[in-house]
Amino acid sequence: MTHFLSRNDFCSGFCNRLYNGLQTYLTHLKCVAKPYLSVAIVFGSLLTLGASFVEAKPYKIDKARSNLEFQAVYMLINKTKGNFSTYNGNVDFDEKSRTLKVLNGEMEMKSIDTKNQKRDDHLRQDFLNVEKFPTGKFVMKSVKGHKLTADLTLRGVTKSVVFDYELNGPVEDPMKQKKFINIELKGKVNRKDFGIESDSTFEATLKDEIEIYIEIGAHESHD
Repeated sequence: MTHFLSRNDFCSGFCNRLYNGLQTYLTHLKCVAKPYLSVAIVFGSLLTLGASFVEAKPYKIDKARSNLEFQAVYMLINKTKGNFSTYNGNVDFDEKSRTLKVLNGEMEMKSIDTKNQKRDDHLRQDFLNVEKFPTGKFVMKSVKGHKLTADLTLRGVTKSVVFDYELNGPVEDPMKQKKFINIELKGKVNRKDFGIESDSTFEATLKDEIEIYIEIGAHESHD
């Protein structure tokens, strides 16, 4: 006897076969496209990251408007200030978002200046050992709000330091006809964390905590 399908049975069977076929095709397509999709996601992320750095412009440090200063406490009551006069560094700044992208530099440790030649020679030889460790380094790692984290290297020892951070500008400098920014950093370190100590009697008179104040003035570079 010939068996005839009802219209409902026919439609149901056809729809089920169509659905199963589509599922199989989509699964196959997903497997084939997955590697390319992953590459596209990674490539797109790199393009986004690259674009943010393309927008960042190099700024040149103006040493006449910059200062690398520190303060140590002597005999628990006297605040002795000093600075490093010889240094260089790089600044990249995104004007559109007012975001600092790069801030790093090196300073010559022998350029320490506390306005006292005898004290400076003592610091160079006994505390900083400038012959073995001629440079100090500063490398910005991140900025979050008014906090900037950087890797500070002294006497060959690198430590992460969090600074209070403020950036002003950019403003137009009418004298140079270039945009100008000002960066201020304030932080504290324990000198002994970097091995900055001595066997001399002067060691006992010097407080472990050292305050650091960095001010960077920089103009946009057209080079």
